[in-house]
Amino acid sequence: MLKYINKIFQVFIDILVFIITVLIFFSLYNFISLKVLNKEYSNVLGVSIFEIVSGSMEPTLNVKDLIVVKKTSNISKNDIITYIDGKDFITHRVIKIEGNTLTTKGDSNNSDDVRIDKSKVIGKVILRIPKGGVLREVFTTPKVIVSIVVTLILISLSISYIPKDKRKKVVSLDDKFEDPDCIYKK
Repeated sequence: MLKYINKIFQVFIDILVFIITVLIFFSLYNFISLKVLNKEYSNVLGVSIFEIVSGSMEPTLNVKDLIVVKKTSNISKNDIITYIDGKDFITHRVIKIEGNTLTTKGDSNNSDDVRIDKSKVIGKVILRIPKGGVLREVFTTPKVIVSIVVTLILISLSISYIPKDKRKKVVSLDDKFEDPDCIYKK
C-alpha cells in the first residue's frame, strides 16, 4: 500500500515539476520579449496574457483578473477586446464598428471611448482567470520560486531514496544463487 501511495505521490510531484518548468520557461520568454527585444507585450502563438488593473469592466472583469487574449481579425459588436492606447493596454467591450474603426466602452463607464483603428487591436478576450493576478504576484517573486523548486526537489529525492538494506541485489544467471531477495538479469 505504501508503495502505491509513493508512486501516486511521485507522479504528482513529476506533474508539478513539469508545470513549474513550463511556467519558468514562459516567464523567461516573457522577460526576453519585453526587456531584451523591447516588445510592447508578449505573444505566444497568437495568445497574450494581461492583468486587469482598473474597474472599468466590472462586474464582467475585475481588478487582478488575468485575461487570455487571442489575436483575431474577426471582431463583432459586444466582443471584449484588448487594444493599445499609447503605452497603455485597454480592455473594453466593442459597442460599434464602422469600417476600420471601433468604438469601445468599459462596462462600468458612463461614456464611450474614443474611436480606435482596428490595427491597434491586440485581440479578443477568450478566457478570464479570476484573481489570477494575485497568484501571479505571489508565484513570480524570486523567494517563492526558489522555495517551491527546492521543496519539490527535496520531496522528490526523499521519495526516490531507498535505504541500502531495502535494495535488491542484481546478479547474473551465471552467479550462484545465494540470496532469495535478489533480482536476476538475463
